[in-house]
Amino acid sequence: MSKPKHFIYSDFDPGVLLDALSSSIHQGFSVMDRNLDLVMMNHTAMALLQLPIDLLQKDRSLRGVFRYNAERGDYGPGDTEKLVRVRIDLAKMFVPHDFVRTRPDGTVIRVQGTPMTNGGFITLYTDITAEHQQENALKEMRDQLETSLGERTRELAVHQDMLLSSINAIKDGLIISDADGKVVLANNKMFEIYPQLPAFLVRKVHLSDVIRSVFPDEPDRTLDDLSHAAMWGERKYPNGCWYKITRTRTDEGGMLSVYTDITTYKEQHSVLQSHTDELVRHLRKEKELNEMQREFVSMASHEFRTPLAIIDSNAQRLLRRIDKVVPETLKERLGNIRESVERMQYLIDRFLNFSQTQSIGMEIEREQVDLGRLVQSVCDRYQAITRTHSIAVDVTFLPDTIDLDKKLIEQSVSNLLSNAVKYSHENSTVYVTGSEAGGQVLLSVRDEGVGIPAEELPNIFKRYFRASTSSGIAGTGIGLNMTQMILQKHGGKIHVESQVGQGTTITMSLPVIDQQGCRRAARAG
Repeated sequence: MSKPKHFIYSDFDPGVLLDALSSSIHQGFSVMDRNLDLVMMNHTAMALLQLPIDLLQKDRSLRGVFRYNAERGDYGPGDTEKLVRVRIDLAKMFVPHDFVRTRPDGTVIRVQGTPMTNGGFITLYTDITAEHQQENALKEMRDQLETSLGERTRELAVHQDMLLSSINAIKDGLIISDADGKVVLANNKMFEIYPQLPAFLVRKVHLSDVIRSVFPDEPDRTLDDLSHAAMWGERKYPNGCWYKITRTRTDEGGMLSVYTDITTYKEQHSVLQSHTDELVRHLRKEKELNEMQREFVSMASHEFRTPLAIIDSNAQRLLRRIDKVVPETLKERLGNIRESVERMQYLIDRFLNFSQTQSIGMEIEREQVDLGRLVQSVCDRYQAITRTHSIAVDVTFLPDTIDLDKKLIEQSVSNLLSNAVKYSHENSTVYVTGSEAGGQVLLSVRDEGVGIPAEELPNIFKRYFRASTSSGIAGTGIGLNMTQMILQKHGGKIHVESQVGQGTTITMSLPVIDQQGCRRAARAG
């Protein structure tokens, strides 16, 4: 391949050439790879950051530089490793950054970092101490001018030309009105902001008229209105610039208005806001993952208790009668154990799917189910492991079949039955009844337990909420919340009635959906 004819080539050492180029650049710069190791840093950067050459010869990692700065007090007081860790965590995000850092010796350095497409950073370091001092000097001069303008108003007639020369040297727009609100003085910058201002000065129009020459919809305001806190303090003008307006009343009753161009600040703020939004998005995602993990642990401790109890109960019976177990009994017991294991696996799969798809909705898997048989099966399992309670079941009036997600509804019934047993006294009865009315299937679980205070009833379906009467009873507060969400996905509802010391009745309602009728209607359409 031939070399481009616009360049002159020689056998000059690339390393020497790169070193010469880096030394000739007035700005400090550094190059960092994706592992946060310094690949290059020129002498200007090392001098600005006051880093000794032997530091980088021993350790070229960014962590080493941060630790050196922290140990010599550049980041202020605090635990050194914590200060280093915070900065390393920010660097690992590999997002553009632009900030100003004041060193202990008073030097002000601007640090601009740009991520590379293949990982790592290119960072520029600029000494802006002089510019920073100039900004402070300008602010101090502006503050002094605003303070002294009240005293100088009486001298305007004599020193107007001198004052005009002074205020025209100011980069900010400046306009002065007398106690009647009439404009008496303005600098050239204000003529750019309000093009009709020269004619207004001759006619001595009111300050409110000057504002309305650019913003016609603004109402007519007095000086008191203009100085009120409700008056806008910054605004974008038709010339495309943003201005911050500082209005100050003079000792003579007039008004001094200073217009500061903040367009660059707004643009930088917009960029910073976009970066902040991105950071917030990542933090929210991390929070969601942590929340999902916590919910999984809570769900496991809450929902695994019943199948584990079934497994334990059947295993103990087999151990006690291992020499007398007939094949039919062994098959039944092992079937119960296997069913409980499958239920635990199902709970894990459905919970993870549910947690990951909350934002877009969870899909339910409908099928024709004999709800009465399902409820009876759940009650039989609980009765087999519960020796301290009686479970009375009456599901005679439930429809033969109903279209629903069998596993989710089974979990909902199990949650209600588990709560009824848990929060009721020993030797009491839990009543489970089912009926159909008005196109709705109703399933109620009533206990004779501790009950719930009336003022706490609106909160019982909130995740992790537990009633005050549940003190001393193990639980996580997610069962009713999960049940409510499952019913809502089916288009159903859940209702609770309770009295402290007398018990609680929770009723599930599910719409009876005629799937065959829906298909016939769809075909007819």
